[in-house]
Amino acid sequence: METKTCTACKKILPRSSFYKRTLKTGNISTQSRCKSCQGKQRVSYWKPHEVMRRKFKITEEQYQKMMEPDDCPCCGRRMEKKCIDHCHKTQKIRGVLCNNCNTTLGLVDDNKETLRNLIQWLEPQEQLL
Repeated sequence: METKTCTACKKILPRSSFYKRTLKTGNISTQSRCKSCQGKQRVSYWKPHEVMRRKFKITEEQYQKMMEPDDCPCCGRRMEKKCIDHCHKTQKIRGVLCNNCNTTLGLVDDNKETLRNLIQWLEPQEQLL
């Protein structure tokens, strides 16, 4: 079994613990960092909401301004996990919501009638049991 030393963690590992890469010459080699260290590096470069920022072409300045509020505009609770909410039909950003409110909108497929029905359901009514 061929082994290689990871340049990050210095462990001697089997070559299967390293991602393959193609050199300019066309030869196939392996990365210098093991898969574990490579994954840790990728996570450190990943920014929250990166996919949404690219999809909607949000500048860093626009993103910082959107992320300023700490409280959810729907439920009023402190946003532990902020979500960029957008309309799936128009592909326009509506703003930032907490994870629970954003998930709720997604679960009801942004359907206002469903939300009205849910409100009516919560209104005081005779108990069935």
